[in-house]
Amino acid sequence: MIGHWELMLLLTKFATYAAVSSCVGSVLMHTLRLKQLRTTDTKLEFFDVWLSSWFLKWASFGLVISLLQLPIQAGAMAENGLAGMFDSLMLSIMWQSAVGSQVSFMVVGFTLLLLSGWGINKLARFKTILRLVTVTGFILLATSFTFTGHTVALNTVFKGVLVLHVLAMAAWAGSLWPLHQSCKALPADSLVTLMAYFGKVAVFFVSILIACGVLLLLQLVDPISNLFTTNYGQLVMLKLIFVSGMLLLAAWHKLKLVDELAQHKNAQPLRLSIFIETLLVVSVLVTTSVFTTLVGPQN
Repeated sequence: MIGHWELMLLLTKFATYAAVSSCVGSVLMHTLRLKQLRTTDTKLEFFDVWLSSWFLKWASFGLVISLLQLPIQAGAMAENGLAGMFDSLMLSIMWQSAVGSQVSFMVVGFTLLLLSGWGINKLARFKTILRLVTVTGFILLATSFTFTGHTVALNTVFKGVLVLHVLAMAAWAGSLWPLHQSCKALPADSLVTLMAYFGKVAVFFVSILIACGVLLLLQLVDPISNLFTTNYGQLVMLKLIFVSGMLLLAAWHKLKLVDELAQHKNAQPLRLSIFIETLLVVSVLVTTSVFTTLVGPQN
């Protein structure tokens, strides 16, 4: 039976994954839209305004969740009700632990994203610097996941692999809801172009995701038979099933639905399929939150 504190930690982890993914995906979609605008010379559309707002909302939400992590961890350790969240001794212990380092990276990361998101439309001459700030924020957020959880014992090389894995997954997963919205907001021709651009970069991110995932799996599940005989391994298998479903839908989009969209100008089938893929993303994030928070590798 999951206790109240375990549930709060689980929800916090899921919210953090969702915020990081949404921010990375928003920036990727914005980058693809800028490329599209340069090639088609169209005006700024409602979708681009929505995309900027979506990014800022998730960056703000992520910052709030990051600030809550320390008191929640303190409350979970104190086991003294809500008062434990404000116990100065417990807060001090948490701040000096790996949790404190993780929270620091998250707070700075989301703050950098908010600064870059605010400045990108107001300080045009500093766009290059602001993009570097955005990338730095993403790296800090991805690195924060190496401080705690079941991957903390990995060496530096594999922690770097984990950072790449997180960023690749975030780029793919975080792009789906903006793509779903683009099916409503963009005309068919613009949507086809955007999907074509996304299909090309998605191959790159998915390749990194799979390669890094396999390397991490071999490190964390030893022997490989633990995938079938332990709770951790079974949850990993469940995650792999969800990811496989996402891959099949992504291939269906690229090979079938985008071509149909170009011919019939009807975005509804693509929009529905992306919505289903988004539900699979939520399932992946929930499963990952469970086995990184409540379950650990048996070895």
